[in-house]
Amino acid sequence: MFKNSISTLIENSIAEKVFPGAVIYILTDTKVLCHEAFGFRSIKPKRLPMLRTTLFDLASLTKPIVIGTLCMQLVESGELSLNAPAEKYLPVFRQKGVTLTHLLTHTSGLPAWIPLYLRAGSREHVTSYLGEVALESQPGEKAVYSCLGYIVLGALLEKVTKQRLDTLAQDRIFAPLGMEQTRFNPPQAWHANCAATEDSNSFERRTVNYERYDWREGVIMGQVHDENAHFLGGVSGNAGLFSTSTDLGKFCRALMDNGGTLLRPESLSTMRQVASAEGERCCIGWAVTDDGCLYHTGFTGTSIRICLKRKLAAILLTNRVHPDADRRGIIEFRKMFHEIVFGCHASQ
Repeated sequence: MFKNSISTLIENSIAEKVFPGAVIYILTDTKVLCHEAFGFRSIKPKRLPMLRTTLFDLASLTKPIVIGTLCMQLVESGELSLNAPAEKYLPVFRQKGVTLTHLLTHTSGLPAWIPLYLRAGSREHVTSYLGEVALESQPGEKAVYSCLGYIVLGALLEKVTKQRLDTLAQDRIFAPLGMEQTRFNPPQAWHANCAATEDSNSFERRTVNYERYDWREGVIMGQVHDENAHFLGGVSGNAGLFSTSTDLGKFCRALMDNGGTLLRPESLSTMRQVASAEGERCCIGWAVTDDGCLYHTGFTGTSIRICLKRKLAAILLTNRVHPDADRRGIIEFRKMFHEIVFGCHASQ
């Protein structure tokens, strides 16, 4: 009944063009409850079936998986302090009073988004540009989801460790967990198995009122969809990570195992503390649902929801931006999907 309800919901949503295809992976700390693929990973320029092994552009899931995890690892090693000003570690980011916690919990006061590829001048000037942007609220006052704060955090981690973000993530997260199909900038050989995203990044073109830029043409597949992350070479704190449902299951299972080999239990406890600010319920790297689950979504149509108390996780990967991001229904779909998953297993 559980699997049938999910299958019906997904097949109806594909028929209603909420997304072309989806992969779901539902698991506990000890077993897989459901792992299925539906629909198509590409419908343009040609139809290709969705597979359980399909790679997805995770978009903003990069934030909790990479940035949140790495920051807490460096706090454990004494290389970072959550309450220290970000400027201490990244001097070009001259925003007084903005701490690592503010950036991690979206309470820095930074704007939600800026087209850095049009405003910053060059990749090398991004963090100094963000260090001079006018804050929209006082640090700690409001929780407003900001991709910009995580771009800063990515640069900060590279500055402190003197390593590229993709190398850090590989060495400290992916390799230890055996996540062999997870990386930034997947190699060309992997592209054919990637879920397609947008055709010519039309959504972002509209967002910036068609300003002149060297826009990519054709369906984006195997390259990061987010244009700021693409501008930064495909390796960024806000987006750029690609992975499969199975690899993400390994990550979720580590968190359900009190942090596993990734984090100490006390670090996981620190991560889950909701910021005391007006607005969204944000903790370090994640959002927190009303029932206490860690939750995050990605613009491309991805999401992870983990109930650490019940040791139940739901990975939902869709290509809802393909071939155009101007699709409706994903928010309502996610709500119904999670009601089925977590409602049917409320007794666990």
